[in-house]
Amino acid sequence: MSIPARPAFEINWLTAGDGGALRCGHWRPAGCVRGRVLVLQGLSEFLEKYTEVASGLTARGFEVMSFDWRGQGHSPPGDGDPAMVFERHLADLAEVLDSAWLGGPPLLLAHSMGAHLALRHLQRRPRAVARAVLCAPMIGIRTGGTPVRLARALARLMIGLGLGQRWLPGRRHYTPLRIPFTVNPFTSDRASYERLRRRIEADPQLAFGRVDWYWLAAAFRSVDRLHAPGVAASITTPLTLLLAGHDQVVDSRAAQAFASGLAQAEVRWIDGGRHELLQEAPAIQAQVWAAIDRAFLGQAA
Repeated sequence: MSIPARPAFEINWLTAGDGGALRCGHWRPAGCVRGRVLVLQGLSEFLEKYTEVASGLTARGFEVMSFDWRGQGHSPPGDGDPAMVFERHLADLAEVLDSAWLGGPPLLLAHSMGAHLALRHLQRRPRAVARAVLCAPMIGIRTGGTPVRLARALARLMIGLGLGQRWLPGRRHYTPLRIPFTVNPFTSDRASYERLRRRIEADPQLAFGRVDWYWLAAAFRSVDRLHAPGVAASITTPLTLLLAGHDQVVDSRAAQAFASGLAQAEVRWIDGGRHELLQEAPAIQAQVWAAIDRAFLGQAA
């Protein structure tokens, strides 16, 4: 798939109600605006990583907006309780969706942790967005060779010992600068992986967000809230879930099971895709963009 020309890109700052700052990005199409798309990043991501995604959307006539979650990209982490990281993200998302900057209910494109937070928000406010495409949503977490029950217990133990802010094993250097392409779990596309590496090398302050025991315990609690009785059925926003066939980061089968309880949801498996579906190889990208076109262009029309 050819990559469209890069659209105009602006950086703005949004001040949250608690005084925290969110670094926001805004891409405009060259011609008439078909609609607005809010892009929600995954864990450890940043605005610049979505340059090519924004190019694809603006080429289709969409105005694109996104922001760095606190502690990611150039958004400062703030001084909040580390155990409440997901609640803080949800509060920030609510402020972004309510802000004049966004200008009303947009379309939503979200990845991984961003897709998880979108579902949490839409359970509270199903009409906050017109329609959403959720890529590799974090509805279940893969914990490598450690059983999930043990990972949960370890998180509680480390926090109880006062070690909650220690990095998870192996996460301190969990970046493309340290992980060879041949063993990365994110994408099968070397060009995308090398492009990400160059962006981090050019701006080391885009360092990946901290992933510690507090984060893991908070993630498990947030996942549990999604799976509480009645939550899925209360999310009535039209959704498309794109699930990666070779995902090693989140549990695609858990996402498929969750989707069966949603009011309006289409599930599409992306053959051969690893976790970062929006950064994948051309043949896989073709499947992803076909699903986005089906969801967004129909909605815009």
